[in-house]
Amino acid sequence: MLTRWGSWVILILLAFGTTWLEHSIKKVLSKPSVEISDNVPDYTMTNFQTKQMDEQGDLKNELTAETMQHYKNTNSKLKNPYMVFYAAGQQVSWTVRSERGEISPDGKQIWLLGEARLQRYNQNPPLEIISRDIWLQLEKQYAETAAPTTILSGLYKTQSVGMRVFMLTKQIELLSQVRGHYEIP
Repeated sequence: MLTRWGSWVILILLAFGTTWLEHSIKKVLSKPSVEISDNVPDYTMTNFQTKQMDEQGDLKNELTAETMQHYKNTNSKLKNPYMVFYAAGQQVSWTVRSERGEISPDGKQIWLLGEARLQRYNQNPPLEIISRDIWLQLEKQYAETAAPTTILSGLYKTQSVGMRVFMLTKQIELLSQVRGHYEIP
């Protein structure tokens, strides 16, 4: 009698063990072999370049960078980003350059980190804005910073803390502590 019950117990234990083993193997095999963490890039590009067109097919802006590191669920990182905004598809209206940058996952916002320079070309003399840590909205062609800012144009030098730039309308808003200097030739 005991051997009969012992055989049944062994069979039941083998059935549970086999079921557990099969479930464990399926679980291991269903996991991706490499998990990508949010702080590890899933790919990197060197000499990165992208162009955006408007509704008429004219060139709207162009972004280049030494390297671009793409992350799965967070901002992509740029080294030495350089951006050109075009008016009427061909004429350069603004350029933007910084030490490093980040692009939002949807590609509509860029943060220009470290020293940043904006230049406006379709005026004489050209205008240059020097600041830090600028937030750029691509669709609106709008830039903003809370950092100290210097604007140079010909013989004029203007300084402020914080600014907003509306590239389409060529308006610049200086937020506080504005000081201007003009050198007589």
